Formats: sequence, structure tokens, C-alpha cells
Amino acid sequence: MQAIILDTETTDKEPSTCEVVESAFREFRFDPSDPINPAVRRLYGYTGELKWGAMAAHHILPEEVAGLPTFTKDSFCHDVGAIPFWIGHNIDFDWVAVGSPRAPRRICTLAMARDLWPNLDSHTLTALVYFTQGASKETRERLRSAHSATADVIFCEEILRVMIAEKGITSFEDLYAYSEEARIPKIMTFGKFRGEPVTNVDRGYANWYRRQENPDSYLLEAFRRCGLI
Repeated sequence: MQAIILDTETTDKEPSTCEVVESAFREFRFDPSDPINPAVRRLYGYTGELKWGAMAAHHILPEEVAGLPTFTKDSFCHDVGAIPFWIGHNIDFDWVAVGSPRAPRRICTLAMARDLWPNLDSHTLTALVYFTQGASKETRERLRSAHSATADVIFCEEILRVMIAEKGITSFEDLYAYSEEARIPKIMTFGKFRGEPVTNVDRGYANWYRRQENPDSYLLEAFRRCGLI
């Protein structure tokens, strides 16, 4: 198995402090006719607080996970195994949430969607399902299960296949390379230059950002390509 599509649901929106309450992953193969196993889904208890915003997103109730074992990085990595590529929509969130294991190379469908369809007003998983499958009652009915980890894995795979077809990608190495390139932003998503091309950022702001704690390495690369740092 070379790649999995992964999704987690958590107690909070902050991946470094949240607890995982649901995980799901499924093997991905380029040939959709190849038989693969169903998604592996787990529910977990938690020790802290389940935030209302998180609950509103995934609809997992405290009573549904009460008494279950809590998530551990070791048990999750044992379930997943030594898979070279992890794929997900904003995969970095899930990777941090499960403990930031060193091995996998991460492929981000959110970054690729922003690169491939820059003029869309939203690149959420739900919006992309409507965009790729049509604004129909059938699509809406399917999306009623959105934000459960298993459903999101399936939706992510469907969107990924559209991307692969449009780009003509035929290998995981090429898919990873495209994801890495797509991660380098062209438009600022925060701060005084929010919504503007990275090329509009001045050198002073770029160097200020470079000195911040844990700056985004992909944004720093965008600044370097523009000659700002």
C-alpha cells in the first residue's frame, strides 16, 4: 500500500492542542477499478473539552464516545502502518492532530484545489463536491453526511480523481511534487496584504513575517521567489 486518504475529527480547531475523537483512512490507488478495502474508522474518548464549534462541524456527541479509549499516536500509527504518502484536505491539520509522525510525505488536496481552481469563492471540501459533481438534490443528499471522517475520506478521493484527470498525473511522486508546488501561495490569506498577490508584499513585511515564531515555510519560499527575503 503506497498511499492513504486520511481525515480526523477533533475536539477543537487547533491541531496542536485538540484531541482526536474520530479518524478514518482508506487506501488510494490510481486505478479506480482496483479493489480496495473499506475505510478504517475509529472513535475515541477524550479527556479535555469538546468545543461547541467542533461539535457543530462533526456532530459527534459526548455520549457517543464516553468511556472509549482515548487516541494515541502509537496505536494510530500501528493501524496505518508504514505508508509513504498521506493524502487529505488540509492534510497538515490531520498530521499534527495525530502526533506529527515523521515518515509520511503529505499531499494536500486543499492546496491543489486552490491552485487548480483559483477563482472559486470557496475551497472547502463541501464546496468542491458541489463544484465537481453539480448543484443537484442528489449531491446535497450525499453531503448530509459531510464532516464525518469516513464520508470526508470518500469525498476527498472523488475530488482528487478529478484533479488527477485534469493534470494528467500518473504517479504518487508526480502527485506529491504537484502538491508541494501548489502549497507555495500566490495570494496572501492573512495580514495587511490579505487577498493580494504575494508579489504585492513589500520587503519589510516579508522580513517581519520571517522573524515570527514558526513561519510557514511555503510562504517563505514564495517570498524568496519574489526576491523579498
